[in-house]
Amino acid sequence: MRIAAFILILAACLSASSQEPTALKDKAGTWTYGFLDDANTKLYCQQYAMTLAEKETLKKKLDAIVEALHKIPVLAEPKGVDPTVESRPYNPYDFKRYPENYPYIGEMNFRLITWYNSKGKDWRQTIEPPRMTLYTNNIHLLKRSALNVAGPEGDDVKKAEILVNEICKPDKIKELAPNVVLYDAAIVVTKPGRQLYLPCTVGEAYKRLIAYYEASAKKEPAFGVVLQGIKSEYSSLTPGQLGGPAYFGGMFSGITPQKNNDPLYLFNNEYFDRSKPKTDVQLIVFPIDADYFRKESDFVPNDVGFLRIYQVLHALDYAALAKLID
Repeated sequence: MRIAAFILILAACLSASSQEPTALKDKAGTWTYGFLDDANTKLYCQQYAMTLAEKETLKKKLDAIVEALHKIPVLAEPKGVDPTVESRPYNPYDFKRYPENYPYIGEMNFRLITWYNSKGKDWRQTIEPPRMTLYTNNIHLLKRSALNVAGPEGDDVKKAEILVNEICKPDKIKELAPNVVLYDAAIVVTKPGRQLYLPCTVGEAYKRLIAYYEASAKKEPAFGVVLQGIKSEYSSLTPGQLGGPAYFGGMFSGITPQKNNDPLYLFNNEYFDRSKPKTDVQLIVFPIDADYFRKESDFVPNDVGFLRIYQVLHALDYAALAKLID
């Protein structure tokens, strides 16, 4: 009897200790928001040469965007999560390297700190909780190069490389509202009358790619093999095809005149209106991942934080966000 009782107690203890934490999806959460003014923020402001007045102006614009999102029901009355939100200026280390950059970039981090219960105790997942980050004016995130070349060292090669990498495949899915577009990797709110991507002809795409491989082949002869294949493709095209829109495809080049679902564009380095103050919001970018394209029913019960992010992104007030573009 004693042995049997011991086994039962041991089994119960092992069962209790092996239980996974349970997400408290209905627990009332707490919203907190603040403008982050730490050492990194100070460094970014110094790198931008941002004045105190500009910093305050940018703060107010980020505050307005955060407040617009705060009105979404799952953030206004959070359940199962404590939305902890911070905003600040953000300066990527290579900001000055890219000609498309102009206004200050703002960053807004939404950490969905999730509530759980295990062994009778409620606790919060504060380490690496589910997170949603959005940006103002971070245009480089949208420069999705279709051909993505990287050749040998040399200024002439690098110049040609930049021109090729401006050939983009944006993977547009649909327009959600005027000036709000869903792409494969982001929801983007743009300035009326401005285009992120410009038409690209087959001839222009080949011209840039051939110039790159010619420069690279002078440095490393192995590039000449691909160059000959691309020139062979190019020579088979008619003037009408060269003047038509380019699409992603082709054996050597990645370029084809054959219409398909992957049109190519040229990235618009002049998207930003440079007559405007650098504090203006001319672009809002919500990076997304595969979770965005799931069904709400696909999320398992303990995925509360990720589910709330999904619900936020699918409840965006596009008209309100469009009004925050300067």
